Amino acid sequence: MGSAQTPITGETAPSEPPRLPRPALALFDLDGTLLHETHWLPGARDILDTLTAAGVPIAFCSGRTLASLKLLVADLPYIGHLAGNGGTLIEKRDGDGWRPLARHGLDADTVAATLAWTTGHGLETWMFTRTEWIVSQESDTVVWDASVTGSRYRVGGLDQVTDVVKMAVVPHDEAQRALAYELPIPGVEVARAHPRILDLVPTSALRFKGAEAIVADLGVDWADVWAAGDGQNDLGMLGATGVSFLMPPLRVGDLSPAGRARGVRIEADNLAVVMTHVERALAV
Repeated sequence: MGSAQTPITGETAPSEPPRLPRPALALFDLDGTLLHETHWLPGARDILDTLTAAGVPIAFCSGRTLASLKLLVADLPYIGHLAGNGGTLIEKRDGDGWRPLARHGLDADTVAATLAWTTGHGLETWMFTRTEWIVSQESDTVVWDASVTGSRYRVGGLDQVTDVVKMAVVPHDEAQRALAYELPIPGVEVARAHPRILDLVPTSALRFKGAEAIVADLGVDWADVWAAGDGQNDLGMLGATGVSFLMPPLRVGDLSPAGRARGVRIEADNLAVVMTHVERALAV
């Protein structure tokens, strides 16, 4: 495994990072990658501005709700695509509004089985639909998440919720965290979206975190796409692109063997590493 600024290509890396091919599209996770709660991380806006000035399309692929993402990009008109709720809802900017591109969801039987298992094991459980975030109680984590993301939640009975695209659990200790990963429901994947929260998403959504609809809409090749992320729910996206930046705590070894072999993999301890490669790739 290479250093924080060394592309991982399966061969001995040179002492200086190479000039990478210009990206046709840049995909970014948000929390832990470009954002810390309500604040942009150092260098995040510079990277976005540099890519935009060069005409590179940018998309955000996040565990946040679409409502939260739309608030965030209200003053960022160059963000043309959003994949929210862990990649289950994908939309494209259309004039002053947004147009749905694709959707992944959980069927009613799967939701019922998952809810029975999580609540039966004492796990705080959340549900997300296309338009709502529903919780059974107003816990400290619910209040914190709402304050960070700007998302609105509703307290209600989870067994009455329909049109579910994603669920989440909030482990309150390491034993609960380990237990959550034992979820035995087919078609539902458990992935760390945040140190406090584990997402329960459709297998189809976790595969690329919604980026497949964006890549198809823009008509670009995966080999020409760049991506950056820091969570388990980013691994599919990071393993599919031509260039990916793995932010802490992710490391190249976390990718599947195919994901490690497919493109250039860079362990970036901070956004300055990403900026260095962006500037080199876009230099005339």
